[in-house]
Amino acid sequence: EPTVRAELMEQVPHIAMFCQENRPSIPYAFSKYLLPIVVRYLADQNNQVRKTSQAALLVLLEQELVERYDVETKVCPVLIDLTAPDSNDDVKTEAVAIMCKMASMVGKDITERLVLPRFCEMCCDCRMFHVRKVCAANFGDICSVVGQQATEEMLLPRFFQLCSDNVWGVRKACAECFMAVSCATSQEVRRTKLSTLFINLISDPSRWVRQAAFQSLGPFISTFANPSSSGQYFKED
Repeated sequence: EPTVRAELMEQVPHIAMFCQENRPSIPYAFSKYLLPIVVRYLADQNNQVRKTSQAALLVLLEQELVERYDVETKVCPVLIDLTAPDSNDDVKTEAVAIMCKMASMVGKDITERLVLPRFCEMCCDCRMFHVRKVCAANFGDICSVVGQQATEEMLLPRFFQLCSDNVWGVRKACAECFMAVSCATSQEVRRTKLSTLFINLISDPSRWVRQAAFQSLGPFISTFANPSSSGQYFKED
């Protein structure tokens, strides 16, 4: 019964916390029994079960209740499988969103090694614009986690593709996260590459894209400020 599985997922973070507090007596209970259920339900046929398992996983990661080893060996491999080309459309879109949201929680190393290669593939998913839109919406977050080198070498070429996507919703998502992408690049890249790209968005055929770009104009310009001379700098709230 799907409602039973969904209700179970809502209880998992509480049980995980109990296991953590009583770790000496039950050291492997969460890793061995609960986590495999959570990741299995990420591909459940029932939408509500999937949603509750996704929420549970994010809470577990946020509360640092999942060991680093388990993230690498149990969570990431399942998400990679769920985003494979032959995966169910809805499941694939949801799995990409989870990968993006968990990046800041698991850190640079795991994101760069295990998440980034598949994320770059998903940015070019020619069959499903929903997947590309999720990638575009979370692009800035991924850039901020992996840092300047990976952003400029691996991510920027994909960002250029997404900014010229044939679906306006994807281009709008790019415009909305433009400042975050800019913050992860060097001044030279901002000046020589991102400025031209931004002008294209401001001149976009879709008024929704243009509107989003104009709303990002001030924040984007702020990334050019030199703190030593202007006394101004961007700080993440």
